[in-house]
Amino acid sequence: MIKKNTMVKFSAQFEKIISKILLGFAMAILSYQVLALIWNTVGAFATRFKEVGLDYAPEYGRNVAIMFFNVLLMIEIMQTIKIFAHDHITKVRVILIVGLIAVSRKILEMGGEHSDPMGELAIAALILSLSIGFHLVSKYASEKIEKEHQETNK
Repeated sequence: MIKKNTMVKFSAQFEKIISKILLGFAMAILSYQVLALIWNTVGAFATRFKEVGLDYAPEYGRNVAIMFFNVLLMIEIMQTIKIFAHDHITKVRVILIVGLIAVSRKILEMGGEHSDPMGELAIAALILSLSIGFHLVSKYASEKIEKEHQETNK
């Protein structure tokens, strides 16, 4: 019995250490990505303004949007790590949001020149399944919260 208790304590400490290392690494990556986003945004605007002024050109915005989604993904991943490290639970909604952001980023990366119909169908099916999953999880969570609220008000 003593060995089991010691192993549980060691495992909990090990998880905390790994979570802190992952969070530190994620913060370093996030800092770099934010700096790169700012640098590339300013560079894209400067280049675009020199070439044709303020006319709209989506090719300059695509790279900035992809980098923006990278920052959002890293923030959501950090949130998932913090939630898991603190509560030892995995929030399905957060993971579904990360999946939706990742798919959105992939769509931006593909751009208009991608013409593989099966690939586009697969991405559409992925978006649909993630969206339905998010809707179902959100509906279940809101029903559970409403039920708990009604029970406490009785």
